[in-house]
Amino acid sequence: MIPPPPESCRRQNQWRFILGLLPGAACVLLLVSGHWQAAAALFGLVFVLITAGTIAPRCALFGPLLSSMPGDNQNVCLTIDDGPDPETTPPLLDLLDRHQVKALFFLVGKRAQRHPDLVREIARRGHTIGNHSQTHPAAIFWALHPQRMWQEIAGCQQTLATILGSAPVWFRPPVGHHNLFITPPLRALGLTMLIWNCRGFDAVERDVSLILRRIEKTLRPGAVILLHDLTPACAEVLSGTLDLIRQRGYTTGLLMPPVIRDQA
Repeated sequence: MIPPPPESCRRQNQWRFILGLLPGAACVLLLVSGHWQAAAALFGLVFVLITAGTIAPRCALFGPLLSSMPGDNQNVCLTIDDGPDPETTPPLLDLLDRHQVKALFFLVGKRAQRHPDLVREIARRGHTIGNHSQTHPAAIFWALHPQRMWQEIAGCQQTLATILGSAPVWFRPPVGHHNLFITPPLRALGLTMLIWNCRGFDAVERDVSLILRRIEKTLRPGAVILLHDLTPACAEVLSGTLDLIRQRGYTTGLLMPPVIRDQA
């Protein structure tokens, strides 16, 4: 049973809902008063801002997030989304062991519930585990209302804490989407949102050479690399990415999050 959101979280969402209505109300007032050109301009501006804030992963319009390693060192952070899976996750763990690399695994709660021993094995091998929502509703995550948003984030948090004995501190939204109601539950649960700045679109692309070329183009010091579990070529993509990291002379490290806790 997922605990209800704290009162502070509900209050923040109420204010965010009201603020979200204000641009629409302003457009209506402008139309009623005959200023249709101003209303159209305001509507267009609001539409662009909301669209960018929702679907652009590194846009912080709706709340704070991180998308790169701090400092000027040669570190990169390797992150792997969407697991765990008994067929594809163990080969990834073995590859990481051979290269002596630690990664951040963003796990989906419902998959973690099916494979708790595999979740514990990821942690046993020294990797960090993050919250990737309870059911990974990729197509609709951007449109979730406050109650469903809480269920997705708090549900996964509870699932992983039950399996591991401690709760994650990192959160990554499905597809990198966010909306007005994502920050209050993150604050209440002590989670920091981590996006990425290096990817090869391996979740949708099947050509490994193309995936690796895309990663190579954006691989630089401070990169947060996005890879995916569960895909047919995920081990091959990880192996190629590790080779690129080694060729560049980079080291891999894990971020320490500036945890944003709800003190209200």
